[in-house]
Amino acid sequence: MEIASGVHSLGDTSGGWVRALLIDDGTGLTLIDTLYASDGRLVLEELRRLGRKPSDIKNIIITHAHQSHIRGLPALRAASSAKVYAHEFEADVLAGRRKYEIPAGTGLWPRRPLRVYPFQVGFVLRLKMPPPVEVDQTLKDGDHVGPLTVLHSPGHSPGSLSFYWPERRVLIVADAVSTWPEVALGWPQINLDERQNRASMGKLCDLSNVDVLCVGHGDPVVQGGAETLRDLVAGRATQPHIQHRSSRDGR
Repeated sequence: MEIASGVHSLGDTSGGWVRALLIDDGTGLTLIDTLYASDGRLVLEELRRLGRKPSDIKNIIITHAHQSHIRGLPALRAASSAKVYAHEFEADVLAGRRKYEIPAGTGLWPRRPLRVYPFQVGFVLRLKMPPPVEVDQTLKDGDHVGPLTVLHSPGHSPGSLSFYWPERRVLIVADAVSTWPEVALGWPQINLDERQNRASMGKLCDLSNVDVLCVGHGDPVVQGGAETLRDLVAGRATQPHIQHRSSRDGR
């Protein structure tokens, strides 16, 4: 579904209602994350629906190297020949040179929210990681990919990245914020450093014109994104305007 001009959100119920984004700035497509299916089928289906080809994807950006966001990477890179980007820490995880970090205290004992528990188990056991992939270019705070400004947002993982498209008033924060199974600053059992995650999101609250807030798990906030982010950082109750996915998106 198109949630802002040139911004398409896609995904299904797998991987904890994980979401990916197709960005169309008129010069080519940028894919942010690759979803949970190892064959990349949902991305390929969306391309067909839009009348586009896999080769139209020029860039693939990985927000962080956890399973639900990267399992489609090998297939989609092969199909598109796109250039792959990630933060240098996550690039080493993608290439198999290091393992992603698990938060202290997160094990196999269930933690709230309980609906996340199956993903907690897979995360702790590092199940279903894809084959290693070498990144073409690493990203740091302040870099640009097309119209997107790169914002290093550590906390969920050391190399977590956010992206800002000011002309579209869109902020993409991946797993630093979730709207499934509840609206929160990510999943506490998977956030590596919750204090750091809150601080990273606090810095982004200055982007006061943000309307659309795209998250890694759950549906996007399509109105008042900046206000929603400020509420979460301040620990206030919030009632965001969420655009729920249609039946073709897996509901």
